Amino acid sequence: MGLINMPENTLSLIYKSAIDDVIIYRPTKFEDERGKNYTNWDKNWKFPCKFVQSKITIGKKNVLRGLHGDKITYKLISCLYGEIELAVVDVRKESETYGKYISYNLNNKNNLSILVPPRCFNGHICLSDNCVFQYFWSEPYSGPENQETIIYNDKDLNIKWTRKENLILSNRDKQGNRFKEINF
Repeated sequence: MGLINMPENTLSLIYKSAIDDVIIYRPTKFEDERGKNYTNWDKNWKFPCKFVQSKITIGKKNVLRGLHGDKITYKLISCLYGEIELAVVDVRKESETYGKYISYNLNNKNNLSILVPPRCFNGHICLSDNCVFQYFWSEPYSGPENQETIIYNDKDLNIKWTRKENLILSNRDKQGNRFKEINF
C-alpha cells in the first residue's frame, strides 16, 4: 500500500480508494457478550503525518457538515456511534482524480476509518438519529476562517448523497463556494 505501515495484528483490512492518497481501513476488533474493543489509532502506525489533535462531533439525523478542507491538514475520520455518509472530494489540480469524489457509509458496526489528505475536502450527513464522528488532525484546528468550504450540492461535483431532503446545514455550509472557485 505504501502510505501506511501497520502491524498485522492490529488491522484486518486496508486498501486505497479510487482517489489517490485516500486510505480506508478497518481495525481488527475483539468482541464478546460485553461489547467490543479495537484500536483506531496508534502512534507506532506509519502515517504520512503526525496527528496532533482529536475532535469529536455529535450530530443529529439529517445534519450535513461540509464540504471542508485546507492545504495542509490530514484527517483520520471514524464514526464511533450511529452512521454517517462521508464524501471526500479531490481538489488537487495536478491529481489524476481531480474533481472526483468517493462516498462511504461509516458506522459503529463496520468501524471503517478514512484517511483524508490535504487538499481533499470532506463532508458528512448523519444518517442515524444521532451520530458521533471522530477525526484526528495533523494540524490544530484553527477555525473555519482557515478552511475553504464547497457547497454540498455543487453541480460540477454532482455528489449522489443518500439524503437530499430535510437537510440541516450551518450558514457556512449553505454559503459554500462552488468547486471551480477553489484554487488549490
